[in-house]
Amino acid sequence: MNVKQYRIKDIAKMAGVSAGTVDRVLHNRGEVSQSSREKVEAILTEIDYKPNLYVSSIGVKRVISIVVVLPSFSAGGYWEQIEKGIRHAVYEFSNIRLKVKYLYYDQFDLFSCREIYNKALTISCDAMLIGPTFTDETMQFVCRLEAQGIPYVFVDSMILNTNPLAFYGPDSYTLGRIQARLLTESMDKGREVVMLRARRVGDESSTPSIVRRNGFLSYVREFHPEMRVVDGAYDASSAEQSRAAFDELFGQHPDIGGIAVFNSRAYVISDYLRRHGLRGINLVGYGMIERNLTDLRNGYISFLLSERPDKQGYLAVRAILEYELFGKRCDRMNYTPVDILIRENVDYYLRDMA
Repeated sequence: MNVKQYRIKDIAKMAGVSAGTVDRVLHNRGEVSQSSREKVEAILTEIDYKPNLYVSSIGVKRVISIVVVLPSFSAGGYWEQIEKGIRHAVYEFSNIRLKVKYLYYDQFDLFSCREIYNKALTISCDAMLIGPTFTDETMQFVCRLEAQGIPYVFVDSMILNTNPLAFYGPDSYTLGRIQARLLTESMDKGREVVMLRARRVGDESSTPSIVRRNGFLSYVREFHPEMRVVDGAYDASSAEQSRAAFDELFGQHPDIGGIAVFNSRAYVISDYLRRHGLRGINLVGYGMIERNLTDLRNGYISFLLSERPDKQGYLAVRAILEYELFGKRCDRMNYTPVDILIRENVDYYLRDMA
């Protein structure tokens, strides 16, 4: 389907104003009467106008500074893929004078998050891109950003009762329900299900994990109220402690038939299953990272949900640039698509990562 490309003079004619007026509205500069602005904005909405960042930013001399605050990551990790999307956008829009500062915190340590948030507040910038993990700390952080008039965009997880310019990421509650459906419909009836969480310093769980867990439980209670669901945990910083926790878990619950992991570290438990030769246990997790994909192909993970992390990062940067250059606000809630990976299609994703 061909999409009509509207020029400034086309928009001016449709709105009944001058081309100069349209230019001032689009670039949020100069004086424009309220009536003229409303006419132009009505036409922009009607034609679903999206500014061309390649062309429209030519001649803009200001430097746009963005602070990116993300959880730290290892090679091939989920947050690395979000950062790749961010860096791809920075490269693609290199005609715009951008200054990007990256800060990282330990997503399993609340105190690390506080420290980096405080550091971010000392840096002068036009906008922030945030990958939140801890709810209360993030709410306090963005309240201070709002007091300073600094717009911000969330990726991966939306924090309720905040006012971001935009959010890009999955619908975590629905993801939890999808995860529950995949797990319960593929495992043997009458067996137990484990909800596995990561232990974090200073807090119980991350924001997306809590929401996914709630969605998971809502589905189980609605469709499988008889199912026995138990809690389990692992230590993200200690493989030895995780193995001991799994030994205790399987010792106390010998009839486990399914495991739900609410983050991208399904490989932590799939590695344990492989080492102990445990088959017949359905495992559903998140994250298109190589260790997960390999264990999916080898049959130790049943399903993976991929939240398109690179797309989240790319779109978040674009939203900031459109706002800073043109004063254009996108939709606040932007749910990204989700892929369901199974053993039969995993090789396509592995080849794509090679």
